[in-house]
Amino acid sequence: MASRGDVVVANGEFKHYEGHTTVYVVLACFLASFSGLMFGYDIGITGGVAQMNDFLEKFFPVVVVNKELEYESGKGNLYCQYNNQHLQAYISSLYLVGFASTLVAAPITRLYGRKTSILIAGISFLIGVVLKTSAQNLAMLVLGRVLYGWGLGFSNQAAPLYMSEVAPFKWRGRLTYLFQLSLAIGAFCANVINYGTSRLVPNGWRISLGLAGIPAIIITISGIILSDTPNSLVHRGKQEAGRKGLEKMRGTTNVDIEFEDILIASNQRSAKESNAFKNVWKGKSRPPLIVSCIFQIFNQFTGINDLTFYSPVLFSTLGFKSGGALFTATVLAGLSIFSVLVGLSLIDKLGRKAILVEGNVQMFLSAVAIAIILRYGLQDEVRLSHPLAIILVVFVCLFVMGWAWSWGPCEWLIPSEIFPLETRSAGLSIGVSVNFLFSFVIVESFLSMLCSLKWGLFVFFAIWNFFMPFFVLLYVPETKGVPIEEMELVWRRHWFWKRFMPVDNYIDNSPQKP
Repeated sequence: MASRGDVVVANGEFKHYEGHTTVYVVLACFLASFSGLMFGYDIGITGGVAQMNDFLEKFFPVVVVNKELEYESGKGNLYCQYNNQHLQAYISSLYLVGFASTLVAAPITRLYGRKTSILIAGISFLIGVVLKTSAQNLAMLVLGRVLYGWGLGFSNQAAPLYMSEVAPFKWRGRLTYLFQLSLAIGAFCANVINYGTSRLVPNGWRISLGLAGIPAIIITISGIILSDTPNSLVHRGKQEAGRKGLEKMRGTTNVDIEFEDILIASNQRSAKESNAFKNVWKGKSRPPLIVSCIFQIFNQFTGINDLTFYSPVLFSTLGFKSGGALFTATVLAGLSIFSVLVGLSLIDKLGRKAILVEGNVQMFLSAVAIAIILRYGLQDEVRLSHPLAIILVVFVCLFVMGWAWSWGPCEWLIPSEIFPLETRSAGLSIGVSVNFLFSFVIVESFLSMLCSLKWGLFVFFAIWNFFMPFFVLLYVPETKGVPIEEMELVWRRHWFWKRFMPVDNYIDNSPQKP
């Protein structure tokens, strides 16, 4: 994975950033990526636990009654058996809290470092896991989920930023992909655990929730032992520590060129960052902010959160028995890991835009196929036949795979790299908060939309996926191989966004080719 002597365009000339991708950088990115594992674990665990009868009987008994009336008796509307506002509110509350905590995390990440926010996230996770696992009533369960969501707001804001700043530019895409890979692994582990604990009545769900404490401990330890990023250290006046950290991360003492660029970027940042949240809405930060927010909104309307969070519930709704629904969800999570690995091998070769467009096309075709199967295969509210059920699962898998190697990883990668340094933390915070806000809207409304729209819900998602590639092709700049300190150049050369970039005495005398 060596990248010695890589050529970059920086400050109007070609430069060589010395060093290579060290074991320390890989390990640091790996530990930081456990924040993604916590997110993925929650996605997998929550959807599986939400269809365990012992969990539902304790906290949401009305859902059990609905299942008996509408599913087990073979009467009523199969699409509506899990349609319960309290259950939806419990599941979606994590995103609403994450929305708020992300905004709080931004100034803490900026003033006290990336690792501080990671540590806060780990502590919040630990307390939340303890409360959820020991919950004796709905209030304890919800409070635990609130603290868990608070931790996610901090970790999802700080971890991708940490990874993008410590990774060499040539491998930034692949190393940042570790966040999405950990998310997929977390979801897979959760589904495997749910499949086993679903048979441990009446407290199997407690084991499922409690095992989240293992990655929570790792994140907490990571927040203690990891070195902060050179960018953050330099900005906080710790230049000597920043240089030593950069030397350690690059495996060489010859880091003068890269460190000089960090100093220049930091000086420019210091003059403006005191009003980072104000400045991010204007000037050269406005185009990346618009793209980041639209990107996050579109990502939620792909439909992926519903298919991942509610996959066991969805399969149970369509006629799968409890064990079969959990097993199918586990297969789905396993394929997500494979897909992320595929994306990992392609992101820094093909670029961000090509992968995003391909993912949308795959999701669009899969969503159309799912809608057709449900429309004509689930008539009169009877269960899907076995052959159609298998075909449906195949297209659900294709849908999730298309997202897992495209929009899933880029959801964290692109917002973490496109902002200028002085507003990067604030911009990423706003982008992640938009992600949480619209995740809340989608997850909160899914069961009700499934009940009312039935198969039409997947037509709804197909329409969104049809239009997203046009946004990517026209308005998302390609950032493959661009040093994170030089991202401004990408916007100044973009056919559309360059007209919104201020002059600021900026002279683009960078050569077009090495």
